[in-house]
This record gives sequence, C-alpha cells and structure tokens, in this order.
Amino acid sequence: MHALERQRKILEIIEAESFLSVDDAQRILHSSSATIRRDFALLAQQGLVIRAHGGVHSLDNAPIMGVLPFSSRKVEHPEGKDRIAKAAAGLLNDGEIVIIDGGTTTLNLARYLSPHVRVITNSLPLASALNEPANGRTSVSEVNMTGGYVYPRSEVLLGPQTVKTLLEYNANWSFIGANGVMPDGIFNSNNLVVDTQRMMVERAQHVAILIDGSKLNRPAMMKVCDLDVIDCIITDKEPPAELAEALKENGVRVIVA
Repeated sequence: MHALERQRKILEIIEAESFLSVDDAQRILHSSSATIRRDFALLAQQGLVIRAHGGVHSLDNAPIMGVLPFSSRKVEHPEGKDRIAKAAAGLLNDGEIVIIDGGTTTLNLARYLSPHVRVITNSLPLASALNEPANGRTSVSEVNMTGGYVYPRSEVLLGPQTVKTLLEYNANWSFIGANGVMPDGIFNSNNLVVDTQRMMVERAQHVAILIDGSKLNRPAMMKVCDLDVIDCIITDKEPPAELAEALKENGVRVIVA
C-alpha cells in the first residue's frame, strides 16, 4: 500500500474510532510497526493526530494531562464495565455509605445501587443518573457532591476543594478506578486525580478498585496507593500470574465479573 493511501486510511479509522494503536494499524494495514510509527509521526507533525503511548488519538479525543475525555472512555469495554459495576454494587449493604470516583465504569453503578445506600461522589454524570434513574428504579436516597474544579471534558470534580471536602466524610466503602494495576500498587495518570483518589482511599473502611482487564499489569504515571490498603479488585479478566501472586500476597480479593 502506498504511503499516502495508508495515511489516508489511518485518518479514516481515527475519525471513526478516536484512537488507533500501532498493533491494530499493523493488522489492518498489513504494514510493519516501523512503517506505522513513521506514518503516525508524520501525521502528528502535520497536526492531524495526537501521538499517545502505543498509538494516536483524534484531535477531539486526545487526553488532557493524562485524562481522556469522558465520551471517549465511555465506549471502551462497555459490557465488561457493566458487569464490574453490578458486582461492586453487590458489596454494599443497605444503609452503608460509599464514596464513588468519577469514571465510566463507576457510572454504571447507577443501574445497580440500592436506593438505601448513601453516596458521595465527584462525578457529575453519576450524580445526575442517581437523581433520575432509568427503567423506573427508585432514586438513591442521598447523593453528596464534593465540589471542586470541573476538569475539562472529563465531567469530574477535582482539585484542592474536592480533597478538602472528602476529608470531612467517613464511608464504609470507596469505589475507585485506575489507569493501571501493577504488582507494586495502583496507578493513575493525572496528579489531580491521584490526590483525590488518595483521599477517597483514606476516608473509607474498605476500598474496591473497579478496573477492566486492559488495565491489569499496565503502568501509569503516578501511584495512588500500595496493594495492601486495597480490599478487592473487581475486573472482567483474570490477572496475569505475576500480578495475581502480588494481589494474593497482599490479601487483595479478586472478583472476576
């Protein structure tokens, strides 16, 4: 395939899918990784795509300081995220208090939470969904918002005010997401997100990490916490052997939904 034709095809895929990895481009375009990386570099130099780890983003869906737009994350692994959320909701008893992180996996909790739990969240979409649930479900009796800075295109509240507000709460559980789980801890890609999640971990008696299988054994920029402060990880895929052993050694229960 000629270079211009290959690059045109890359742009067509990006327009439809928002992100294209080197591996997927190799498979679709029947080209070597070196060729694909050169194409990606050239398109980025022309201002047509945004380079990212392992691939390229469309201009409208590039991460802002490590945080992908909410609309982009929402379409990734939807069935797995729904199963994860359902399993997480099953951990809660009526009357309990849960802190819920902003994210696309945790948004699915709106379908499954008992109306008799109390929620603290920094997620604008989750607060809205809990206030006006679909399918005739009863709304959750109490939803508390943290306040803070609305992070661009992420629909989540972050910053010093968010952390300060969380300090005032105590909860039975915290449900948080992550960009990566490694044998040495839980990781995310933005310092404001990490500051918020660290406080969520601190203010709860129990902590569950809700994460799809693509994030297992994947690194990210900043550590949120060590594994030994986590009670369980809920995912849609069995962890690889090295990570599974580290989770077992640290007493972390793994729930595969």
